Amino acid sequence: MASPPEAHNTAHGDLYGALVQARDIHGGVTVHLPRDTSPIVDVSLDPPRLATSVRGRSDLLSRLCQAMERGSSIPHVLTGPGGFGKTTVAAALAEHARARGRTVFWVRADAITPSMLEIAVELAAAPEEIDRLKAAPKAATRWVWRHLDRSPTPWLLVVDDADRPEEPDPDHRPGERLGWMRSSPKGFVLVTSRLDDAGLWAPAEMLRVGPLTGEDASAALTEHARVPELSGADALAERLGGVPLALALAGRVLATHGVLFPDARSLLEHLDENIAGIDELAGPLSPGPVDERRLLSGVWELSLRLVGERHPRAVPLLRALSLLGARGRAVPLWRVPRCGMSDASFARAVDALVVHGLVGVERTDERTSLLLHPLISKTVRAGLGENDAPLVSEVERLLEEQGERDPWFELDALTSLASLAGRAPALGSGFRVRVGLGAARARLRLGRFEDAERTATAALRTAEGAFGADHPLTLHSRHLLAESLLFQDRVEEAERGYLALLADRERVLGADHPRTLDTRHQIALVAGARGEWRKARALHERVLEARLREQGPEAEETLASMDALGYAALRLDDLDTAERLFDRVHEVRLRLLGDEELLTLNADYKRGLVALRREHRPRAREIFHRVMEGRARILGPDHPQTRLALDRMSESFVDPGREFRGSGASG
Repeated sequence: MASPPEAHNTAHGDLYGALVQARDIHGGVTVHLPRDTSPIVDVSLDPPRLATSVRGRSDLLSRLCQAMERGSSIPHVLTGPGGFGKTTVAAALAEHARARGRTVFWVRADAITPSMLEIAVELAAAPEEIDRLKAAPKAATRWVWRHLDRSPTPWLLVVDDADRPEEPDPDHRPGERLGWMRSSPKGFVLVTSRLDDAGLWAPAEMLRVGPLTGEDASAALTEHARVPELSGADALAERLGGVPLALALAGRVLATHGVLFPDARSLLEHLDENIAGIDELAGPLSPGPVDERRLLSGVWELSLRLVGERHPRAVPLLRALSLLGARGRAVPLWRVPRCGMSDASFARAVDALVVHGLVGVERTDERTSLLLHPLISKTVRAGLGENDAPLVSEVERLLEEQGERDPWFELDALTSLASLAGRAPALGSGFRVRVGLGAARARLRLGRFEDAERTATAALRTAEGAFGADHPLTLHSRHLLAESLLFQDRVEEAERGYLALLADRERVLGADHPRTLDTRHQIALVAGARGEWRKARALHERVLEARLREQGPEAEETLASMDALGYAALRLDDLDTAERLFDRVHEVRLRLLGDEELLTLNADYKRGLVALRREHRPRAREIFHRVMEGRARILGPDHPQTRLALDRMSESFVDPGREFRGSGASG
């Protein structure tokens, strides 16, 4: 019998099971076993090794150790922003577990499936089963957990960086425990995640990881610097906000570049506001890829990407908050720009930032505010540039529209805006001048008169060079410069500046323009500063008449003129006129601004002066106490205006015959 053609003795396609191939009946039999075509996934189940001591986490670790030893029917989840040390806490727990005889499985969430299958193999599962289960992920999950539940030794399973909910289970939320994240009587499950969302993880036990504080932060920095003592460690650790990653990077810089930075103070001076510059200094000396999770900018850029995947509008919102919430200052919700979002979209964007640990929430009886960690704010701000010019302009416009309500808040926000002028030339000279003038006004209200003079002078130079002598910004710069001189009791210089400015504003704007009236108002204040109260009263009366005609009875400039006229009347012992004007100003400001605003408190203070002059000492005492507390909240307990209210309250306790001591119209 002839042999069959060769082509008839071949097999095509995938091979399942064994294939027996015979050349002919006389022999030549070959048995072909299936080839494993599955790619080998190289995963590690080993936890990271700790290079330094774990500081400031003793209570948290104690709680986790107790839960692990006691046994838990639910997983535990460590949440917090990137770089705050969640992985370090988990690694410390892993060391504790291994020392007590537990098997430790460390799984990264972005490679969870091959890692969990490898766990089953380590627990004596048949490796060939993996190929059979590849196309059945739910069956694979049950198969792995059956082996975990039958483990002869207790174990700890850490799922690290579970920042995308679809990775532990694409079909359910992780808290339902139907996917890879479950619990077992044989072991303890710990998850680390940026997602601080109780609804996502419930009923898991959630534990928040915060920054290090005080001695723990400075000790961590010192240890990373590889020195027994580190001069200036406290100050640098505080500037870095106690963020463990930032402390580790700074320590690496100090250990590597000891010639340039012999102590922490020298590094602090170098970094100044550019905290993000620490990434470049801490980079490896040898070339090669850098893990972004090990860089300060990288951990928050990753967080932004995670947020942006589901809530793209939350990203510009965070950038706006980094400008408004400079220096870790809380941003009242009413000040937050909507960035073109509806109420529902805005709420979702805010929630996304909160859930990812990028923004905190601060609630008081009066209002809700959003709070960025100072280091997050600085790092996000450091990444802004030319492409963000429209967003920066929107924040500037918003501050202008909201008015002058909180000088500390506004000064910090305007300072952060000014720092971007060089990085975003498209903002233009007008932006630099407007922001500078806003900062000068805030400094005047805070009693920082010399700083206000310097800021106004710089704005004036820029405005004159860019726009000329008659431009409104140039004229306004001159106005604020003269005002800063008046507050420094340089009355002659201020008066010369105002008189020259009045002539120019009348020529350019007209006699009754609101800005011209501003200058006439200041000239009346100069008369009061000279003690010429009858002249001051007459000037204020003419300005108020024009304000009422041109701007209306409730414009803030009109109220300021009423306030100044009332004070001139008070100094001339016309208490009825003074009281009537002060009551009117207070009533309007209370209605329009509320009782927590500085302008309302200032109007209330003037009512207290009238009560003091009328010898209504209990009423005066009540008013001054209220004003003192309000000013202390807004301006600080040591601000001159706060101390002034305290002095007046003290006067309300002395003999009624004591001579009245007046204060400036701005008091």
